[in-house]
Amino acid sequence: MAVLCFDCHRETQIRGGFDRKLDSDQIILYRDDWHSAVALQRATEGVPSAGDDGNTSYQLEWITSTAEIYRENEEFELLAGFYNSIKNYELRDKYIEVALQKDSSDQNIIYLRSLQGRPELIPEETIERELRRYTKNNDWSQRARFYYNLGKYREASLDYIRSVKESLEEGRVFGAAFYLKELARRGLVEELFIQAFSKAKEENSLWWQVRALQELNWHRELTTLLLDNEQEIERSEDGSLRELLASAKDNKQAALEIHKDNVRHTHTVVMGRRGPNSTVIRSPKRPLSTESPTKTSSS
Repeated sequence: MAVLCFDCHRETQIRGGFDRKLDSDQIILYRDDWHSAVALQRATEGVPSAGDDGNTSYQLEWITSTAEIYRENEEFELLAGFYNSIKNYELRDKYIEVALQKDSSDQNIIYLRSLQGRPELIPEETIERELRRYTKNNDWSQRARFYYNLGKYREASLDYIRSVKESLEEGRVFGAAFYLKELARRGLVEELFIQAFSKAKEENSLWWQVRALQELNWHRELTTLLLDNEQEIERSEDGSLRELLASAKDNKQAALEIHKDNVRHTHTVVMGRRGPNSTVIRSPKRPLSTESPTKTSSS
C-alpha cells in the first residue's frame, strides 16, 4: 500500500499520451521517500518548552529518552536529525558518520550531508545519479529541492517555476500554490537578489547594486555602498542616486530638494503603438532597462 495524492493517483491510471505515468517501481520509490520524510519530520519537531515555571526536568527527560530510544533502535539517521533540531551539532555530526557507515545509499548520503550543510561532501556520481532519477521521472519539484540542498539556487528556482507552471496548466492549483509557497519560504527570492547584486558588482553597475540591496532591505550595506561611491554619484548627476546619497548622509533638506527636482523632470510618455494606456516613466538620468519593473529613459 502506498499513500498517493489525487494528482499522483491519476498518473497511475494514464495509458499513453504525453502525461507522466507512474509505474510500480516509481510508486514504491515515492512511498519509501514519503515514509522517510514523515519519520524525519517527527524526529525533528515537537520538543516541549520548559514551561512558564522554568522547570526543565520534563523537557530534559523528553530529549534524553527520545535520543536513547533512537540509539537503541539504531535509527542513526533519525538520531542525527533529532540532534540537529536541538542544535547539538557535535552529536549530529557524530551520528551522521555512524549512519553513513550503516547505510551509504545515495538518498542517505544526500539527506545527511544536506542536513550537515556540507553538500560538497556528496560524491559527484551520487549527484549525477539522483539528477538522472528526477529528470527521468519529470519530477521538477523534487529536483528543485535537491538543487536547493546543493546550494544551486538558480537551478532550484527554475525547477520550482517549471513545476508551478505545469501544475497550473494541468489544473492542479493546490500543487502550484504549495510549491510556489515553498519557493518563497526557502528564501529563493532573496538568494536571487543576492546573485543579482554579485553580478552587478562584477559588472561595476552601481545602479543595479543599489536596486538589489533595496529589494533585500539591506539598509546598512546600501548606506555603505552609497557613501563609498559618493564622488561617482555626484559626477553622474543621477537624480535618483543623488537623492539616495543625500538620505544616506542624513541631509534631509538636500534630499527633499533633489526629490522635488526629480519630480519636476519626470513624465509619462506613450511608447510606439502600444495604445493610449501603455506608458513608461521618463525620469532624469535614469538608463533604459528591460530588467526594471518600470521602464525609464533619460530626459
